[in-house]
Order: sequence, then structure tokens, then C-alpha cells
Amino acid sequence: MTASERRHQLIDSAISLFGQHGLNGTTTKSLADAAGVSEATIFKHFPTKNALYVAAFERRTAVGSEALVATLQDHMDRGEDEELLRVLTRSIFVWYEMDRDLHRMLLYVQLEQGVSEGKRVAAELLKNPVVRFLERFVAQRQTEGAFAPGSLLVLVPLLTSVPASYATSTKLYSLSTGVPDEEVVATYSKFLLAGLRDQSVRVTPRVGQ
Repeated sequence: MTASERRHQLIDSAISLFGQHGLNGTTTKSLADAAGVSEATIFKHFPTKNALYVAAFERRTAVGSEALVATLQDHMDRGEDEELLRVLTRSIFVWYEMDRDLHRMLLYVQLEQGVSEGKRVAAELLKNPVVRFLERFVAQRQTEGAFAPGSLLVLVPLLTSVPASYATSTKLYSLSTGVPDEEVVATYSKFLLAGLRDQSVRVTPRVGQ
């Protein structure tokens, strides 16, 4: 295998094991056994298990991100904010449905992280291009007066956490609500847009944010 192919193989094995046993519960030996390599090979590509975790997230979330951002940008340019939020919410639902192992891994590992390590990993995850786009989107609409003033640190996570919470229940835990996904997509996009536009709601950042 090339170095790139080996990294991808290790990442795929890690996602499966991290999703089953968590970061702390997965040993480098079990990772090596699953990938059919030595432990030394793992450390050649990834200095720590946390580095492997971050790389796994970045690789899987990068798939389709460029195309999604281009679609969202097109709706933003057209002023189609509700449709933008529909596409975002629908994409999150599909993402959870198609990559259950990744999201099980994220849930498991987030529970294990200490405060300092959690902050470091979170900082890496926030570099995702979709998150960066949403920051630009909300900031521009606020500048234009279409959205109420508020901290991007509060508003942007809201746009992803609401559909992600629903997807966790329905896609990972299989807790059906009996409501078609498209109906939920429409409901959430209207709800989120109304909140962003509500001038009576002011999300004030703390000092230093």
C-alpha cells in the first residue's frame, strides 16, 4: 500500500473500533490487529490515538463537503435562506444515516474527553468547511440586517445541533417519530430561520468572545 492508502485503512479501522469501544477502550494493539499491521505502523502515521481520531473525523466529513458548501453558497447568493437551511438539515440527516459508525464514534469519544483535550479536539473539528461557511452566512445576514445581532459562537452551532440531535435519535437509536424526514426538514428550517430573524432575541457574547 502507498502511505495514503495505509492512512485511509487505519482510519476506517479506527472509526469502527472507536464506535464500538470508545477512544479509551480501543488499544493500539486492537487497532493494529483490525488493520493487519504492527503497532509501530500506526504510530508512524499517527503520533497519538487522538490524532487518529481527528484525522478520521476530517476525512469522513470532508466527503461531499465541497459540493455541499457550493450548493449552500448558491442559495445564499440567491437570498434563499430557508432553502439553504433545508439543504443543510437534509444533508445532516443523510450524513447520519449513511455513516453511523462515524457518529457513534463521535458520541462515544466526546463522553471520554477531559476538558483540555476536549477543547483541543473541538478546535480542530470547528475547521470543517461547512461550519466555516455557516459562520460567513450568519455574519453576512446580520450585517445586512436580515438576522438579529448575536454571537456566532452561539448561533452557528444551533443550526447544526438541532437537526443533529434529531438525527441521533432517529438514525442512530432508531427511535421513530412517525414523521417523514422531509416534513421535519421543513419544520426545522422554518423554526431556525424564524429564530435567526427575531429581532426581540439578542444573543450577547461574553467579554473576550
